[in-house]
Amino acid sequence: MADTATTASAAAASATNASPDAPPFQLGKPRFQQLWSAQKIKQAILHPDTNEKIFMPFRMSGYIPFGTPIVVGLLLPNQTLASTVFWQWLNQSHNACVNYANRNATKPSPASKFIQGYLGAVISAVSIAVGLNVLVQKANKFTPATRLLVQRFVPFPAVASANICNVVLMRYGELEEGIDVLDADGNLVGSSKIAARHALLETALTRVVLPMPILVLPPIVMSMLENVQCYQGQGWPCPGTE
Repeated sequence: MADTATTASAAAASATNASPDAPPFQLGKPRFQQLWSAQKIKQAILHPDTNEKIFMPFRMSGYIPFGTPIVVGLLLPNQTLASTVFWQWLNQSHNACVNYANRNATKPSPASKFIQGYLGAVISAVSIAVGLNVLVQKANKFTPATRLLVQRFVPFPAVASANICNVVLMRYGELEEGIDVLDADGNLVGSSKIAARHALLETALTRVVLPMPILVLPPIVMSMLENVQCYQGQGWPCPGTE
């Protein structure tokens, strides 16, 4: 695959050479679309601070396709303690790599910060997942069908909580030191702790929202399908009867 920075530069040069004195909005539509397409590719692949290529599985654009197989493992039924620990560890390892690859690189951070965030995320994810499963299994007031349904939702709070923990621990230095703030022309105007707080909050919320479609919707759909098949008497095992 050709270097995206070169592609963007070539597209921009081609468009500019076609009409040297024309502003960007007066470029021909095909050339203008080519320029925007190159810019989108560049932003999706290159780190905005280091201008280096991000490894494909750790790009934000690859979060869903590369994270989905892990989520399937998290949602497997009748998991043992070992399988729960393994899938939670694998998920948080992937998240830690995504956070590191897309970190704010305007200020250097020691590797110990990222290791601390990684260990905190793994420990919190495993603790929450295992703890919730134990609590659900010991809940005598739950019917077998309710217990099965609740167990299917356990991965989401474990993953969401660990993701927040991962982001906060790995990027806590930004809250202490602030992040660089640029003006409209890309010039550095200073460092802001308020901007760092907003960036960290938005990132944490994103890490909660991203896994929702693949951790929340499948249990709901499966429960609905099982109820429909059970009530229609088509041989599908009713929830809680297995």
